[in-house]
Amino acid sequence: MHRGIVVPYEVVLVVGGAALGFLPIREALLPAPELVLFIFIPPLLFQGAWTFDAREFLERWQPITLLALAGTVITAALVSAGVHRLWHASWETSLLFGAIVSATDPIAVLAVFRRLGAPAGLAAIIEGESLLNDGVAVVLFRVFVATAVGGTLIAPLAAAWMFTAVTLVGVACGAAVGILTIFVLRLARHPAVELVLTLFVAYGSYALAERVHGSGIFAVLAAALLMNAREHRVSSRRAVTFSWDRIAFVANAVLWVVVGLQIDRGLVAGAAVPVALAVLATYVARSIAVLALIPVLPRHRRPPRRWRLVLIWGGLRGAISMALALSLPLTIAGRGLIVAATAGVVFVTLVLGGVTMQPLLARLGLTARAT
Repeated sequence: MHRGIVVPYEVVLVVGGAALGFLPIREALLPAPELVLFIFIPPLLFQGAWTFDAREFLERWQPITLLALAGTVITAALVSAGVHRLWHASWETSLLFGAIVSATDPIAVLAVFRRLGAPAGLAAIIEGESLLNDGVAVVLFRVFVATAVGGTLIAPLAAAWMFTAVTLVGVACGAAVGILTIFVLRLARHPAVELVLTLFVAYGSYALAERVHGSGIFAVLAAALLMNAREHRVSSRRAVTFSWDRIAFVANAVLWVVVGLQIDRGLVAGAAVPVALAVLATYVARSIAVLALIPVLPRHRRPPRRWRLVLIWGGLRGAISMALALSLPLTIAGRGLIVAATAGVVFVTLVLGGVTMQPLLARLGLTARAT
């Protein structure tokens, strides 16, 4: 019997991080924006891909890829159009914000799922979509940063080519690093050595791809998923997984400290209406994307109707979105508003979604006791 409401640790982190914004010395403690992505994204992505159930991915690959690819683009487009109209902002600012909040973060939701015994297939769709859409969102983000810095919108065909090129280069770099590491791992028999090698994979694949103008996100995902599928030694895998769970926890915790220090509470208070409109636009865009795309799937591949509300409500925004917002160059027009609005979207979706997910699952009969 489950008693009380499950409150995922990420909800506590985001609330605590927001409180740090009241520190009077926060400006002196902020890291350089360009370091934020490199420090935090590789470990968070690697841990998610390393622990992902590959069998469930293969079983649910159609809804996962549809939501991660088409769903992310649709969400980014709808959010951009919404805030462009609601904020009366430029298209450059609107497109940047749409790309930033199109990435979902399943950590808080999956913590509730594991506690309550929610269907494994539903968890796989949410986690798989999040892993892939992180890469899509970051590539979109890079395209729109180039647009904002250049001052002119990139033509659709040029943007599509840039998206394809950086994605393929990133996947190739990740696959190369992953294959090389798998070969070396066959010679290693100590968990500490394997942990060091996986750390090299996380940061090395990201750095290599970025160096050759590819997607570091897709490089980390390709390397980690390849190693996930090929590394089967149970004792070593358990030890490495245990360590990576803690690395990801620390990365999440430190990122939220950075988030709290970065947020200007005066700007957030002054932009309360635009932030609230951004939250609304994000929820509406997510709902439209899920409800429009699920019927496209073959009938036998469509998630059950009860799952669709969870897919909408479980599209929380988190660490990746905040890392993207904080990595914006300081010279980008509207940067303060984008960071404030992203923080608002992350705060509301994480706290509201994380706290209400347990009652929602129970209401829909999707807990172990109900099923």
